[in-house]
Amino acid sequence: MLEIIGIKDAEVAEEVWALQHAAYRVEATLIGVADLPPLQDTVESLRQSRETFCAIRGPEGDLQGVIAYEQEREGRYVICRVMVNPDHFRQGVGSRLLSHLLDVFPGAHWSVTAEARNLPALALYEKAGFKRLGAFRPAPGITLIRLERGVSPS
Repeated sequence: MLEIIGIKDAEVAEEVWALQHAAYRVEATLIGVADLPPLQDTVESLRQSRETFCAIRGPEGDLQGVIAYEQEREGRYVICRVMVNPDHFRQGVGSRLLSHLLDVFPGAHWSVTAEARNLPALALYEKAGFKRLGAFRPAPGITLIRLERGVSPS
C-alpha cells in the first residue's frame, strides 16, 4: 500500500535511511562511483529535508520502496529520489511509486535526473513518458541525464 510518510519522525527517517543506503549502494556498485551523494545523507539530514516522501510497505510493514519529490512552483515538481529495497528489485515497485505521483498530479510538469550508467532508472523514467533533455557533470566521473515529462506551465 502506498502512503505519504512523515520523514520528520526519527523512526521513519531511520527506516528511510536504511533503505536509501541499501538501494544506493547497489547503484554505486552499478556505476562504479563509491561516494554517491545519497550515501552521504544521515538520519538527521533526511529529517531536515523539505521533500515529500511516499512509500510502499509490504504486508509486514517493511519499506519496499520510497519516492520523494519537491514542488518547484505551481504545477512543476522535481523527483528527488527513488529507492527500492534490493530484495524487491524487478518487482514493479519503482513503477508503482512513479505511477502514483503521475496519477496524483495529472498534467503536472516533472523533472528528474539519473546517472548515465544507471540504465534501469533511465528505462523506468522513459517508460513513464519522460524525455531526455540533456546531460551534465556535477562531479568528476558522474554524468547525470536530465529528463522531463509534461508541459511546462507558463
